[in-house]
Amino acid sequence: ADPGRVVGHDAQQMRVLARLGPEQKLEVARRLREEALALKESWLRMQHPDEDDTAIRKRLRAWQVHGHAWLD
Repeated sequence: ADPGRVVGHDAQQMRVLARLGPEQKLEVARRLREEALALKESWLRMQHPDEDDTAIRKRLRAWQVHGHAWLD
């Protein structure tokens, strides 16, 4: 199978995205980013249940900037 070939639902999603205007594509990207950050925040809360909101937000920001959630 060709790894660059788009099939099934992926092909359908590509067709839908291709029909969107630039502003709509930006909105889709913004929503995907927000959802990804919310998932990462939830995961960080599970990994560090004793930390408060401030520490979790610091970890989330470190992950965004540095690619890891270490605080040291």
